[in-house]
Amino acid sequence: MEIFGRKTVIFTRFKSVFVASMFSLMVSYILMLTDNVIAGQIVGDDAVASMTLIFPIFTLIIFVSYVISDGLGMMVSYANGHGDSEEVDRLFSLGMILAVGTSAFFFTALFFLREEILAFWEISPHLQVYAHEYYDGLKYLTLFVFVDVFLYTIFVAKGMENECVKASVASFVTNVALDIILCQKMGVMGVGLGTSLGYFASTIVLGFYLLRSDLHFVWYWDTKKAWKGIVYSTYHSVDTLCLSILPVMLSYTVIKFFGEGDLIIVTVAVNLLTLIMAMYTGIIDCLQPMICQYHAEKNLHSVIKTMRVGISVTIVMNLIMTVLGMIFANLLPTFFGVKEAALVEKAAVAMRFFLPFTTFLGVTLMFTNYYIYIEKLNFGAAIKILLLLILPAVGMLIGAQFTMNIFWLAIGATFAVSFVANRLLTRFYQKSSNLLLIDGKELARQLSYDVDASAEEILALTKKVDADLTRLGVADKTRSKLVLFIEEFGLHAAERAGENIFQLEFSILLGEKDSATLIIRDNGEPYDVIKTAEEGQFSFREFFIEGVTANITSHNYLANGDENRVVLKI
Repeated sequence: MEIFGRKTVIFTRFKSVFVASMFSLMVSYILMLTDNVIAGQIVGDDAVASMTLIFPIFTLIIFVSYVISDGLGMMVSYANGHGDSEEVDRLFSLGMILAVGTSAFFFTALFFLREEILAFWEISPHLQVYAHEYYDGLKYLTLFVFVDVFLYTIFVAKGMENECVKASVASFVTNVALDIILCQKMGVMGVGLGTSLGYFASTIVLGFYLLRSDLHFVWYWDTKKAWKGIVYSTYHSVDTLCLSILPVMLSYTVIKFFGEGDLIIVTVAVNLLTLIMAMYTGIIDCLQPMICQYHAEKNLHSVIKTMRVGISVTIVMNLIMTVLGMIFANLLPTFFGVKEAALVEKAAVAMRFFLPFTTFLGVTLMFTNYYIYIEKLNFGAAIKILLLLILPAVGMLIGAQFTMNIFWLAIGATFAVSFVANRLLTRFYQKSSNLLLIDGKELARQLSYDVDASAEEILALTKKVDADLTRLGVADKTRSKLVLFIEEFGLHAAERAGENIFQLEFSILLGEKDSATLIIRDNGEPYDVIKTAEEGQFSFREFFIEGVTANITSHNYLANGDENRVVLKI
């Protein structure tokens, strides 16, 4: 029995991507946490505080890697929605060229601008030593992170989530082992180097699976598409950019108003916030290929169903995280080498003031990315900046006038304010009455049904579809074709399923002048009914399906991850 209702094609696809994305992103977070924990236990809490000052530089680099990857990943999903496999290969090739070129540029810049970058922080000399060492080890990350992030993004868009999990495992094992070994021999520099080599291991695994995939590299360059991808990515990755700026703002404010001694609380908070953001990013990564593909199809019901699952998962996951965080708040500071009981308690209480508001952060962040996926770019980016930068900055300034607890309470409260602001702003944006900005008139001309691949459910569905189409005034000829196609494709799926019943989704998009688009999805094994019949290897039902679909405007088949899709235009 499924937690969020009956099992459907969308829920199954979401769950598959969710498990892979959450695993990969939690591993990424644990790797960063491992850096801090190992440095804290072997070197000391001063080393961890210094590493906190350096990490935003590399968060910014990861942001740039997303600038290359996310937009092209969205465009790949749009191409999947249009059924254009050649465009997928072109976009993949374009991204690989960008990733390799950007990697070389950033490594060169970090190598030659070392002193200028590290001179930004005016901190004690002994903290500077640790900061320099961590920088020297972590700079090699730039050689691998761009290709690694790009391949991960494209693999998710192509439904290759399991390969991403295997790459994450390789990264985790490599990073943890080398962090311990190299930290003992090289100090903080060894921790940074271990992280860099963890990304290298992940890239090697993804490269191995790339050679076995249906993606093909071709020498291809299109400046307009590259720029379009960067524009999409920049909007989508604004949260990563804000998350790289936020620790800088927090560190500066805490040092100015509370002193260098409380900097370790920022370390604890940034790690906790990064964990929460990793969880949210994992859920959002599930939405991206699905929302973009369904948006390209103009399939509004599938968009709504996907967002409903995403919001439900976000709320449940955040409640679990909040409860665990409140219970174990006293334990977290000790991971980073904090031994003074008073400082441990101070950090724990501050986090308890902050944690209850993070549910608002997750839900609002999900909506901001959704707006970008449906190409409301400026609106989505504006809410992101309000949520993650402008309002938190205001909260910092207000809270800094009081105590450390009020400081974190004020920052958390800004997430709730952002949630309310998003609700209000959608009322004025395009005069929309709902948070999803769905056109009610267009939605009324679409139908969507979820059923199991069993003959009983299919035959019952055909009666319901016939009644719904009659109610909407669809012409008899179009209505009869739609009912017939649903019955035949549905019964064929039931025959294929046998005892291993899978799920079907039928979406009907009604057009003008009695035209219609029927989208049929299932989560069974890949099987193109019409192509099989055309090749002369067919059952009687397949022969019949090929005959009755011969005169339709067009048909398109796509196998993508846990989903088979047939699009019939009538």
